[in-house]
Amino acid sequence: MTCSALILLPSALDPISDPASALPAPVLSELRALNHFVVEDAKSARAWLKRCAWPKPLTEAHMLVWNEHTASHPAIAQESIAKLLEWLNQGYPVGLLSDAGLPAVADPGQALIAAVHRAGYPVRPHIGPSSIMLALMASGLNGQHFEFKGYLPADTAAREAALGAIEALSQKDGRSVIWIETPYRNDAMMTSIIRCLKADTEVCVATALGTEKQSIHTRTVADWRRRVWQPGREPSVFILGCQPALTQAAVATEHLKTHRRKHP
Repeated sequence: MTCSALILLPSALDPISDPASALPAPVLSELRALNHFVVEDAKSARAWLKRCAWPKPLTEAHMLVWNEHTASHPAIAQESIAKLLEWLNQGYPVGLLSDAGLPAVADPGQALIAAVHRAGYPVRPHIGPSSIMLALMASGLNGQHFEFKGYLPADTAAREAALGAIEALSQKDGRSVIWIETPYRNDAMMTSIIRCLKADTEVCVATALGTEKQSIHTRTVADWRRRVWQPGREPSVFILGCQPALTQAAVATEHLKTHRRKHP
């Protein structure tokens, strides 16, 4: 194991899933060898270490809490970064442990990673599940050109203006646009999608990815309007596309036919 490195440790999307089924063996092996961790929540991190068969008493795990609240408080953030760098300077490898999915992707870990780069220490990422990528893979929308928007505005008018802007981008160049939402606002997001987007725009809604409740559906807005369905409070990923994969395939087939007619 490399000393004085920040190790990026993915977690399962479902915290009660079997770690051996959700993560590659090298991730679990390295996690079990670490003693120092940066976590979003100490209680849930200890529960996850226990599920991963961390070999020592959980009271011996050194944990530094870094989340959206600590990261947004300048004094606490600087103190936390200083502590992390102190551990690295002492020769300890440190695991940056996500609550779910990949560290620093749609979570606040990027500032810590940037500080480690500036200090000259290695950063080593591990492979693991990403709800964003799983949703895109299963959506049938454009996987060659896509953009992740994070969270859209909570205010209804601002949210619907953002949806209109996203739709215009996709209409312009065919990109898929991905975003996420706080679970208790999922139903409000669906209401806005149905109300303000064009009928032939396609929207994928992927909910509870990585769990037994997983549901992934890609439909036109017109079809969503006909089907009264809401994702409820399950973690969800939304993807919009104005040039679905079948349309692209049809265009490519037509180009091939034209080419063959011109060059028999």
